[in-house]
Amino acid sequence: MKHLLLLTIIAFTFSACNQQNQKALENSDSSLGVLEHDFDISAAAQEDFEKGLLLIHSFEYDDALTAFQAAKEKDSTEVMAYWGEAMSHYKALWGLQDKRAGYAVIEQLGLSREERMASIEDPLEKDFWEGVEILYGDGSLKYRNAAFNDHMEMLSKKYPGNQEARAFFALSTMWDDDSEEKDIEKGKRAAAVAQGILEENPLHPGALHYTIHAYDNPINAHKAMDQARDYSKVAPDASHALHMPSHIFLAQGMWPDVVASNEESYAASVRRMERLGLTDEARGYHSYAWLHYAYLQQGRVEEATRLLADIAQYFENTQSKSIRSYIASMQAAQLFETGQWPEQLEVLDVDKSDLGLSAQYSEALFDAQMAYHKGNNTDLEAIIDHLKSEIEKGKLYVSQDKASMCSAGPSRYAPNEEAIKESEAVLHQIYALKAKLESSEKDVESFLQKAVALEADTDYSFGPIDIPLPSFERYGYWLIDHERYEEALDQFEKSLERAPNRRNAMMGMKIAYEKLGDHSKALSIEKDIKDFSMGNSSSPL
Repeated sequence: MKHLLLLTIIAFTFSACNQQNQKALENSDSSLGVLEHDFDISAAAQEDFEKGLLLIHSFEYDDALTAFQAAKEKDSTEVMAYWGEAMSHYKALWGLQDKRAGYAVIEQLGLSREERMASIEDPLEKDFWEGVEILYGDGSLKYRNAAFNDHMEMLSKKYPGNQEARAFFALSTMWDDDSEEKDIEKGKRAAAVAQGILEENPLHPGALHYTIHAYDNPINAHKAMDQARDYSKVAPDASHALHMPSHIFLAQGMWPDVVASNEESYAASVRRMERLGLTDEARGYHSYAWLHYAYLQQGRVEEATRLLADIAQYFENTQSKSIRSYIASMQAAQLFETGQWPEQLEVLDVDKSDLGLSAQYSEALFDAQMAYHKGNNTDLEAIIDHLKSEIEKGKLYVSQDKASMCSAGPSRYAPNEEAIKESEAVLHQIYALKAKLESSEKDVESFLQKAVALEADTDYSFGPIDIPLPSFERYGYWLIDHERYEEALDQFEKSLERAPNRRNAMMGMKIAYEKLGDHSKALSIEKDIKDFSMGNSSSPL
């Protein structure tokens, strides 16, 4: 039996929507999207199951978990409620899996795989359940991700009209790290699958969501502009759906749109927190950090500083991994995008011992910059020693096939080869700062060139830049200081290729053109900056 989920109310019209979807939009009483699926769900469990399925497509995992648990309570025999609950513990695109919690769910259907599979009569449900057995089976996270992707590809061919089989195939294509295929190529394949769903159902939240992820890079972001505009309107009750369009906007340097998207998303997270009586741990710190970064790109320093002041208050109430990780990145962004630390704010000292290398190197670069400004070579040496130690520890966790060895459980903060290369780029930036203090300009350039080479070998950032001050920009400003303006322009252009319309890089280009006497190009860049920014930039060295 095919169910049409009537779970969205939207005041706009999609030209591609068929008449049935239009009627659904007009008569529905929720705003999470419209799905069509072929699961034969019992009447008692249907409403909660369908809500959970919509939520899981928008990565609202906690609320999806609650919905699937409610479905299970209303009908303990509904297999797909258990499936949904187990899937809510698997967040592979975020690098997270709570394997223990997920396995506890599937064991409720039977203590062995054979017992569980034998208890399922419906062929479609049995096939989808097989996917859960893969996700919570033996092997590394990388192995299980790849096996699940293969399974969902098989199901998408076995059930070519099933939108859910294709949606999870598209999603798992992006999280499959088993091949040497580049992320951009995997994204193209995933987007093609999602596009097929959207041609049938333009209001499928997963297909919209996964298209955005698939094209989340400066090269292809323009291809997902329509999906970015549509997704937040299709699923406005999902805070993550309000945030996701900013992935496409940021990849194109559209700062006003990035700001608007994350202001809406963060506000939605606060409303949810207040509605459910949750603590500060439930705030949408992801959209909060993106908003802070976008404010800085616009030159709205006061607003960005206020966000830092507010997060210090929230930090008193929660020391979750999430808030600590974002504090590290936000403090570094504040320093490097403005060139100074706000006098009215104290630097928050967060525990990074259980965080990933990105938090380690962000704070190391922040601390090194502060030590450099104070002329403190001793502190710089200590920071270098600490970061080198963290890098060596990270390498111990990374296997030869580039997979994280500790990925059998929650692994968002586990080191990987990409994080190690980024850390080494930061380390060489710090070496350059130390050489600068020691007045060894030749060594400064050598270290900066190595930092640039290391960073150039990393992937695009999926959002705000990973390294708080791109090596290209630090080297570019050093080249300006040494009157090598043409070379400086080349470095700033490299930074802008990876992060379009970054304020610091554009200001560097403006300065270089002014020094070269090309006032026309300098004025053109200044005009571009004024479209979304204000203020000045200073050399980081």
